[in-house]
Amino acid sequence: MRVLDEQERRDSLNDVLKELSKSQDILKDAKSRKDFFLKLEDIYYKCDDENFRHYYSDIFSTLTLIDGDSEIGSLEILAQNMQTIKDGYTIENVDNNGNKIDIRKEIIKLYDHTNLDIARINYTKTMSNETMSELVKTKLFSKELEKKVKASEEWVRKSQKKTINHIRIMSNDIKKNQKDMQKEYISILGIFASIVLAFTGGMTFSSSVIENIHKASIYRVTIIALIVGFVFINIIWLLMDFIKTITGRTARRWSWLISVNVVILVLFILSIIACQFDFFKNENMITFEHYSEETTNAVTNSSK
Repeated sequence: MRVLDEQERRDSLNDVLKELSKSQDILKDAKSRKDFFLKLEDIYYKCDDENFRHYYSDIFSTLTLIDGDSEIGSLEILAQNMQTIKDGYTIENVDNNGNKIDIRKEIIKLYDHTNLDIARINYTKTMSNETMSELVKTKLFSKELEKKVKASEEWVRKSQKKTINHIRIMSNDIKKNQKDMQKEYISILGIFASIVLAFTGGMTFSSSVIENIHKASIYRVTIIALIVGFVFINIIWLLMDFIKTITGRTARRWSWLISVNVVILVLFILSIIACQFDFFKNENMITFEHYSEETTNAVTNSSK
């Protein structure tokens, strides 16, 4: 048995752990197991002193190195082989003084510390994976939330735009309705004014004609009545046409105005011809004048 110093023991133990993590078949035959038992006895056993106590930090650093590089080995394989070492070790060899070499306690501690660190590393990896998974979920949730926020902002922007357009349309409709109402008011007032004007003018003319009918011939009365009627009809029609123009109604009945004017013009021409040739007798004029005077006197006497 070769005597090793402390650093050599530490390095040798790290090498043994690396070898045990490489393959599940490394301890398959008895010779291989015996070789590893001898290596561990060289590391742990001291003839004249207490056996070597491994460093916990060395085990942790070695296991971390194995876990970080799959080419070195596997922690699962190491755990299986350490189980085989612990279960298969027996006291068989003796030292130079003939004393039996017993490192069972050291192997049990090595097994315990190795499994403890393997479990801790696996737990840390599990927690790390879960943390990464949660981070990924959080990232996905954040992206989804961001999409929803953008969609909400877009919806709000469209709603605001739609509301503004709706308000603008309503405002335009209100303005248009106000203009239409103004036009309707103008139309009503214009029609009323036309009716009043026509009625007043007609009544004034009728009163004037009735009062002075006995002072003029029937020809003059007829001609003047036609002229006044022509003027009033055309004035009223022009007023109504102006009202239609204001209210936006472009339809005009020119045929009606032309027909009335033609009739008045024909009657006017006939009245002039009748006056020129004196179609009515003088006796009829005298009788008409006498009848008018009697009618006037009767109205005067009745009023007294």
